[in-house]
Amino acid sequence: MQENKSVKISLAGDLGSGKSTVGAILAEKLHAAVYSTGTIQRKIAEEMGMTTLQLNQYMETHPEIDGKIDDGLRALEHSPENIIIDSRMAWHFMPSSFAVYMAADARVAAERILKAGRSSEPFASVEEAMRSIADRRASEAARYFQLYGVHIKDLENYDYVVDTSYITPEEAAAHILAHYQSFLRGENFPRYELSALRLFPGGEEEGQPAFFEADGFYYLACGMRAAAEEIAAGKPLIACVQAAAGEPCSRAQLAAWQARTGVRYPALPRGLGE
Repeated sequence: MQENKSVKISLAGDLGSGKSTVGAILAEKLHAAVYSTGTIQRKIAEEMGMTTLQLNQYMETHPEIDGKIDDGLRALEHSPENIIIDSRMAWHFMPSSFAVYMAADARVAAERILKAGRSSEPFASVEEAMRSIADRRASEAARYFQLYGVHIKDLENYDYVVDTSYITPEEAAAHILAHYQSFLRGENFPRYELSALRLFPGGEEEGQPAFFEADGFYYLACGMRAAAEEIAAGKPLIACVQAAAGEPCSRAQLAAWQARTGVRYPALPRGLGE
């Protein structure tokens, strides 16, 4: 449970998951300031005449830039202010914060970034944006592991993981706020909530829905019956726990699941498409 009386919510996640927009909504609702390392990095990139990917690659051999940004995060840990922190590393440097990871489908994320039209992210197509996002994410992951020995994609680092691919920013903010309130009260709450449109079948029928990730897609390792019931009830997000591993589904399993649930996936894993 958070010890500080002031609000501290840190938002990490996939590029294009909506952290800036959701952070602004939370800040308004909680009367909090916003501290965004992404905004700081984009400003640095513009000042240096670089794209955000080029800046990330430059920072691999110039750790002093990370040092300045991270010093700012450390200083916020004991701030009396209410703060929403949009940062890949706030969960690490601000352990008292309610650490949220916002996940997003790669194509959806690329479309959002392309639509934003930022000068530091000049992409000609969704495909180009997807490649740049993947390269930038790999650069960040390697850099943070080298600097701090942490894996930013390890979802166990976070108090709450929410899939924002197919819900509105307002819905995402409402879910985060509800879980934050449970966190403050010391209550149990679903640690993972994943989109029904990204959760593929393949596991055991019984048990609590448990997922594993493979090549950017989520699969059920167990809890198929409970997940199907949640989908039938119209829930866009399915409460899950994380499984150690499992086997991705077959085409036959996918077809049976779609007939059972009515789910029509916007994107399919390689090998399951037409």
